[in-house]
Amino acid sequence: MLRSALVICWSHVAAVAMFLLALDPAFAAQPPPRSPRVTVLIKEAEAALERLDVARARDLWVQIYDIERSTVGICQLGQLDRRLGRWADAVVELTRCVQEMRPPATPRERRLYDTRHADLAAARMEVAQLHVFAPAGAAPVLVDGRLVDESGQIYVAPGQHEITAMLPDGRKVRSTVHVTARESRAVLLSAEPASVRPVAPLKATPAGAPVRPEPGPAPWLLYTGSAASGAFLVSGIVLHIVASIEDTALRDEMCKPHSDIETSGMFRREQQAVEVKQHLSTAALVAGTALGAATLAVAVLPNGTQIRAHRAGAEVRFSW
Repeated sequence: MLRSALVICWSHVAAVAMFLLALDPAFAAQPPPRSPRVTVLIKEAEAALERLDVARARDLWVQIYDIERSTVGICQLGQLDRRLGRWADAVVELTRCVQEMRPPATPRERRLYDTRHADLAAARMEVAQLHVFAPAGAAPVLVDGRLVDESGQIYVAPGQHEITAMLPDGRKVRSTVHVTARESRAVLLSAEPASVRPVAPLKATPAGAPVRPEPGPAPWLLYTGSAASGAFLVSGIVLHIVASIEDTALRDEMCKPHSDIETSGMFRREQQAVEVKQHLSTAALVAGTALGAATLAVAVLPNGTQIRAHRAGAEVRFSW
């Protein structure tokens, strides 16, 4: 009797367990009840969508998501941003949506699951992806003012974007990149060592006194450079004129009938003198131009400017 009673009890328990397992998961785990405030906001968002006011519906779902961080909320935001053409935000939200969705257990959940993945794939076709590699300790790392997380990946709209990062020593590094839709680009922010220059000790000034700017180049240096450049240029021009006149005179003498200047040694000496004057004229013009350019650079460029020569040109780096 006892054994038959135990068998009957176990059969009932097994039947109840199989019934519960056969139930839809939605009945097995009901979501927590919504707050009255969220219920009101959802009704207002649905009414805004019926009026085709997508922007108002998105604002309401932002408020809902701030109150309850739910998967439904982030999925709704991704859908609304996709309809508004906010592709970068839509990709981020739909990515979190599909990551938080549970595996589908019913045909309806399978359709919704596939729809969310299709929406994410469509949104990714409209954006570019940046992989930002910043120096160690750089924080924050921003792309057009948007914070980049620890992964270094961020979605952006097609076009030009500025990437900035603050180094631990207070310096800021930046880079500019232009991307197109469906492009993936790696951006390397490099921190070059700061040049060390001796700095004169600061003098204390009374409170409220104006701060004097750092003095520029000495005036005598500018005057001397300008005068020397002008002297070289004038000398070069004069020598060029004299050499041209003497060369013309020699050619006229050679063209005269019965002239024996070409056979004499004087012609050779005169010709060599003209060539020397022409070379000196060219050298003086080049030296005057170079000296004038250097003087102008010292007068115009700010202090701390670095000029580096390369095979393809020169690089000018300013320190403001």
